[in-house]
Amino acid sequence: MLFVNATSLVRAAKTGGYAVPAFNTNGATYALTRAALEAAQATRSPLILQVYQPNIAYRGFPFFVAQARALCADLGITVPVCLQLDHGKSPAVCREALAAGLTSVMIDGSHESFETNVAWTRAVLDVARAHGATVEAEIGYVAGNEPKAESQLGRVPVPERPSFVPGKTTVAEAVAFAKAVPVDLLAVAVGTIHGVYQHQPDIDFGLVAELNAAVDVPLVQHGTGGVSLADLARLAQAGMAKINFGEPFRYTYVQRFGELIDGMEHQWHAWRIDEAIKNELKADMVRIIEAIGSAGRA
Repeated sequence: MLFVNATSLVRAAKTGGYAVPAFNTNGATYALTRAALEAAQATRSPLILQVYQPNIAYRGFPFFVAQARALCADLGITVPVCLQLDHGKSPAVCREALAAGLTSVMIDGSHESFETNVAWTRAVLDVARAHGATVEAEIGYVAGNEPKAESQLGRVPVPERPSFVPGKTTVAEAVAFAKAVPVDLLAVAVGTIHGVYQHQPDIDFGLVAELNAAVDVPLVQHGTGGVSLADLARLAQAGMAKINFGEPFRYTYVQRFGELIDGMEHQWHAWRIDEAIKNELKADMVRIIEAIGSAGRA
């Protein structure tokens, strides 16, 4: 299967008032990748399969591409699929991902100065264009990916909500960045953070609409853990053309794995546990696809 870049997917979403799902595979974990592909095919939704830079350390970019290609062939996937690097922390990592065959990369310089962020993005754009790939950048920091200083033991309960007030991208920042560098997708902060939470109730939907009107670049929503299906629908309708999903899926995977090994239905077969988790994740993904309006858009 020939994977596509994100341009046509997110441009159509921006125009149509829906969002393309971007499901993170947690370093090419089989159940997550397969669940995402099956959910997209079942709902006829375009799909962006993502891999977060730190999580690829175990399997590598080439395996992520090979796994996606093999599953698309085995499952008869006909909807458009884009392979994207999520939160690439340097131009070098983005170049590595592009060389492996990913069709879109995110260069995340949001934690750097404005000037460095622009310079990194320009450098990645030059390489991506040669590969026919798209580039996502971030302006206005979406917090939550910082390493945890404390160790955590046992099954940690999911917090009710973030413990601090999330930051927000200003319209001026977004306009300045979009003018400085012709990025293909722009991640912005609108009141959420990365992580696993029961609720994230502080989304500024008015800001989403303002940002969408102010810049021509399709917008990207990060930090969706605990965001309700109703609010995901509102985000898509307000102007988020791509919505990322990651932490809650990997939390579900680990939680359900632990619960399933407490029983014996699997008869010591790891694949039976994996299949059961995949089916649950697929059902979650189908609900998300329907909420953000991408069903039937392939």
